[in-house]
Amino acid sequence: MKPNITNPHLDEDIKSKSRYLIAFVFILLGILTLRLFVMQIINGSYYEGLSRNNRIRIISVPAPRGKIFDRDGVVVADNRPAFNVMVLPEDISDPKNISMRLAPLLDKPASEILQAILKGKSKPYDPLVVARDITFNQVAKVEMEVFNLPGVSIETIPEREYLFGSLGCHALGYIGEISKRQLEEKEGQDYAPGDLIGKSGIELVSEGTLRGTKGKRVFEVDARGQRVRVLDEKEPIPGHDVKLTLDQDLQAIARQGLGDKAGAVVAMAPSTGEVLVMESTPGFDPSIFAVSMLPQQWKDIIGDPMHPLENRAMRGAYPPGSVFKIVVTLAGFHAGILDPNARVFCPGHFNLGRVVFKCWKPEGHGSVDLVEGIVRSCDVYFYTLGRALGIDAIAEVGFRLGLGARTGIVLPDESPGLMPTKAWKRKRFGQPWHPGEHVIAAIGQGYTLVTPIQMAKAMSAVVNGGRLYTPRIIAADKPVLERDLGIPGRQIDLIKAGLKGVVEDAHGTAHSLWDKEISMGGKTGTAQVARGYVSKLPDESDIPYKLRDHAWFFGFSPVEKPEIVVVALVEHGGHGGAVSGPIVRDVIKGYYLLKEGMREQVRQDN
Repeated sequence: MKPNITNPHLDEDIKSKSRYLIAFVFILLGILTLRLFVMQIINGSYYEGLSRNNRIRIISVPAPRGKIFDRDGVVVADNRPAFNVMVLPEDISDPKNISMRLAPLLDKPASEILQAILKGKSKPYDPLVVARDITFNQVAKVEMEVFNLPGVSIETIPEREYLFGSLGCHALGYIGEISKRQLEEKEGQDYAPGDLIGKSGIELVSEGTLRGTKGKRVFEVDARGQRVRVLDEKEPIPGHDVKLTLDQDLQAIARQGLGDKAGAVVAMAPSTGEVLVMESTPGFDPSIFAVSMLPQQWKDIIGDPMHPLENRAMRGAYPPGSVFKIVVTLAGFHAGILDPNARVFCPGHFNLGRVVFKCWKPEGHGSVDLVEGIVRSCDVYFYTLGRALGIDAIAEVGFRLGLGARTGIVLPDESPGLMPTKAWKRKRFGQPWHPGEHVIAAIGQGYTLVTPIQMAKAMSAVVNGGRLYTPRIIAADKPVLERDLGIPGRQIDLIKAGLKGVVEDAHGTAHSLWDKEISMGGKTGTAQVARGYVSKLPDESDIPYKLRDHAWFFGFSPVEKPEIVVVALVEHGGHGGAVSGPIVRDVIKGYYLLKEGMREQVRQDN
């Protein structure tokens, strides 16, 4: 038997190491306990939420937009059910593979679908639209493959529908997918990527009214992201309806009159500022912006030389032509230099130094007073008046009538036009105003630019006795009287007599429009685009299109107490009386038919 030899140093070493090991174990247990405390007690609700998201999905349900009605209660913008393909980024582990699978089913490029999916990676639990308003055939294809498409679903949503196509499209506007900039601007207002939002027109300015409140749907999913059952559902709240002052039947008459020509028609109630017609051609179908537009479609629209997206009623700024002679008349009265009975002899031209300014009638009009000057649109009469006034005196009255500034209508992107002055020209070109420029400004040529809605606003103030109203297009808005111009009744009567004679007098420039059953006055205007081109044909078809004159006509009825003012502008249309005048007359006649309850007849005729 070996002796039992004890090594005291070895025992002490083992005891020392065991203490370190026990201490290390206790430290690990402490860290683990602390970690469990943080996870379960401090951040318990956070991790519980993550756990629930692994089996529960919450998606928002878009609200139907409010309807848009015309003044007679006709629905012009509504909603219809449509099928959208949605993806939930959290449930898609391989976006590229899903994109490749969806592409042939939806007839869309895989790259476009992939881009839409990746756009939502920052908010993985927010569903995204990858295809809007798909066909029943596409619905069937996706449904057959849905078990191989984790995170993909088809939702029935309300899609915007414009019941009259392009009619009134610029005033109504359109909706489209919210942009990154708009998302930033609308932060905190429950907008998400892929949402539709008003982009222009009434859809834009009434977005807060029309939009409504989103609903919510809570459902359980399995490990593959497929829906198992609905746990909770909150119905969306539809948006509020908006009623307009526009009359869709009058809009149709204006559109028929414009045909395939580029131009605009604006009709107003001069006593309230209500806009009855705002039609601009060519137009576009607003519905195409609410779906996934192909890049080529967008290129075709913005590349169209006729610019169909342009609202010519508000954005088109043109020389006013002879319609501006009414502004010059008021300026003459305001300056105290116009004697309506004084006669001016028109030999067919006006000499200013060595420069000769021709009248539109080469043989001249002979001796004319104010009323005859308006009736016959004598250029020499207004050359003479404009030379005596000067541009600043004309501009003063132009500004008072609202020219050279936006009208104040709620619709966006309005052009202010241009009402030139001596100071403006010096600042713009560094040049003085020349005497000859007074002359051409007096007949609506030169630098002056107006929009059709500006002209409707200004002429409404003239014929209603001097009250300048802000144009309004939303029926709920109250009339806004900007100012009373304080025009003496005698002056208004003289101007009206001239405007009435334009239509009723045998020498009037728009006598071809006369209808014995309608009390109507008006003023023709032909705005020169390029000098040196003299047409031998009434429609100027022997002149290149872009060099033809713009055709204006302003009309109102009845003359004694006007209820409607209509302005028509046809780009490169030629002579105002022959081209724009019939459009105005037809809108006024339609107004009376509608007033007499003959709406069905008007609709059949258009």
